[in-house]
Amino acid sequence: MAHVYAVALEKGGVGKTSIAVNLAAGYAHVGMRTLLIDLDAQRHASRWLGIDTEAITLDHSFAGVALGRRTIPQCVIETVEGVDVIPAHKDMVALPELLGKEIGAGIYVLRDALAQATQTGAAYDIVILDLAPARGPVLATALASATRCIAPVQAVDLVLQSLRDMVETVSRAQAFNPTLRGLSVLRNNYAPRASLDRIYDEGLAKSYGPMLLQTIIPSRAQIRLASGAQQSVFAYRGPDDIAVRELFLTLVEELLDLDGVTR
Repeated sequence: MAHVYAVALEKGGVGKTSIAVNLAAGYAHVGMRTLLIDLDAQRHASRWLGIDTEAITLDHSFAGVALGRRTIPQCVIETVEGVDVIPAHKDMVALPELLGKEIGAGIYVLRDALAQATQTGAAYDIVILDLAPARGPVLATALASATRCIAPVQAVDLVLQSLRDMVETVSRAQAFNPTLRGLSVLRNNYAPRASLDRIYDEGLAKSYGPMLLQTIIPSRAQIRLASGAQQSVFAYRGPDDIAVRELFLTLVEELLDLDGVTR
């Protein structure tokens, strides 16, 4: 069974796509068969890994899977970074309505598609889900298939409210997905020496201590440069590349240990 990580928070601008892309590349880097599914109609994760999203039809995005027109293997694009990707399409803005119409069954469409892929020999060790900053049917569908939710957070007051909402959302999702272990909070784009970040960190530790991942992703220009070059930090070469890669490898190892994954 794949370990499925939903990278989600009901607020934008916290670096979800950055974490999803570089975490997927990190798992691939350590030799695990990894699939990234772009569930956001903005298509940033797809583009980040070098996919020409204008050349993708709706049926070859996750919408094709949700509509029952394609299987997961039929939608997968292999990338030079060793990460398989199911890209997003701009018309996936209608995906929430589509899934919402499928009462009951719609919530399990991703879970069932992943199970079918495994049964037909297209199994993955790791699946990463990149989500738009919104609550609704797409998030519910992702959490119905996930084994863990990762919420990237930054030192902004509005994020605390979104994090509280996310904790409640994941708790409710565990009622219909018993394989969902819970929520892990990842401090992202942090400046550890900044007074605001230290104060914010104390609040996080007090309220969400058991959920906090030990790995912290600081603010690094290397990550932004890699994005601009449509590469992960594992492919992009720059002045800080080794240190940044080590950060994401540390995150990979922490999650593997947390979930008891053996390689």
